[in-house]
Parts: sequence; structure tokens; C-alpha cells
Amino acid sequence: MKPIIIVMLCVQAAILVVTFYIVAIRKPTAERPGPVWSSIATSLLVVGIASNTIAQGHVGKEGADIIGFVGAMLIGMAVMGALMLFSEKRDRAR
Repeated sequence: MKPIIIVMLCVQAAILVVTFYIVAIRKPTAERPGPVWSSIATSLLVVGIASNTIAQGHVGKEGADIIGFVGAMLIGMAVMGALMLFSEKRDRAR
């Protein structure tokens, strides 16, 4: 397996763990409010696009199909994060 594929698999696992921690485990406090959806969406989008680019460049190699699948999933999660951001901003405006 190529080193770039191994590194991207590690980055994908790390961004999934961090996103899960921020959204599901961390308790909001006065100093640290709830999830910052713009940061979550941006990081998921960047990793997802990079994953898809690497997967397209290494078609047929070991792990490339996994990177492509998870990359598309991360882009979908980024869209969901952006929608959550828009929803919170709309609720604050009311």
C-alpha cells in the first residue's frame, strides 16, 4: 500500500474521531460553547476533497476505494455541518 494512502486513511480516521468528540461527547460550557459548525464543515470538506483527489489518482491500488468511499462520506458530513450552521444562524436571527 502506498504511503500516501496510509496517511490519508489515518487523517480520515482522525477527523472522524475529532468530529464525533466535538459533536457527541464534549459538553458545552460558558467558555467553550457548543460545536463550531463552520470549522467542522470546513475541515470535513478539505479532508473529503483531498481524499477523493488521492483516490482518483491511485485507481486500482490497495485502499484507494476505501479512501474514495470515506471521502464522499466526509463531503456529505460537511454539507450536513453547513446546514446545521445555517439552521443555528437562522434561529439566532429570530
